[in-house]
Amino acid sequence: MTNAGVQELSTLERPLEAPLEWPGERLVKPCKRRLRLRDLLREMPVVRVLASRDLKVKYKQSLLGPLWLFFQPLALLAGFLVAFQHFAGVKISGQPYAVFVLVGLSVWSYFQAALTIGTASLVTNMNLVRYTACPRLAFPMSSVLSSLPTYAVTATGALAATAATGHLSLRILLLPAVLVWLALLTGACIAILSTLTVRYRDVTSALPFLLQVGVFLAPVGYPLSQLSPTVRAIIDLNPVAGVIEAARWVMLSGYEPPAAPIIVSAGVTALLMAVSWRFFSLRETTMADDI
Repeated sequence: MTNAGVQELSTLERPLEAPLEWPGERLVKPCKRRLRLRDLLREMPVVRVLASRDLKVKYKQSLLGPLWLFFQPLALLAGFLVAFQHFAGVKISGQPYAVFVLVGLSVWSYFQAALTIGTASLVTNMNLVRYTACPRLAFPMSSVLSSLPTYAVTATGALAATAATGHLSLRILLLPAVLVWLALLTGACIAILSTLTVRYRDVTSALPFLLQVGVFLAPVGYPLSQLSPTVRAIIDLNPVAGVIEAARWVMLSGYEPPAAPIIVSAGVTALLMAVSWRFFSLRETTMADDI
């Protein structure tokens, strides 16, 4: 075989080398949204782990530990008894005043505790948000679970007081539905506020003041029937008011709540869920840079 034939054969046997430049171009665009509704179920194990961690850290190196869950609602109950019943002369027809307030406190205490933890959840987990692939929605949602003991303690006290006074309603079987409604409303508010806190730390500074004022803008210590039409229209716009009235209708026999705050609260809850999902999903891709 000639030298030319050997050279041609060796050329055919060599593998084809990739070209230095591809004829096409690859365009890389930033992702605007990564969250999908189906991701919620997949992230639940992470949410449970974070909720368990938050609950343990909250009472770590605490002398009284979980006993603090009892002190806050008892202190608020005492304050309402002195301020509203003794000085303002608020009267409740058909139910004892303490039972009436305890049912409202079961809703408000959970809303306040979850909002306080959840609003700062992304900031307090800054390193995990920046340097890990942990789903960021799990941080605000974990506060919805970790605050359930606060609701359980206050709701158990309300149920015990209601049963002891003979005002427990058979509609108590609907209480889980009210709890789900409360959790959805609280989770939507947390998703919005925690997203804002990533860019604006003023939210965490203003939140304690807003919650202190908010307890008086919710019908925790007074019935809506004793308010003027103007003030009642303002209180009806508070979405927590509708959940409180629904909880009283479920727990207290003979209690007939007004329909307006319940309808408004249901509509606002649905709206907040849609807005919070879109808002969080749009901002989630830039959180690591903004935080």
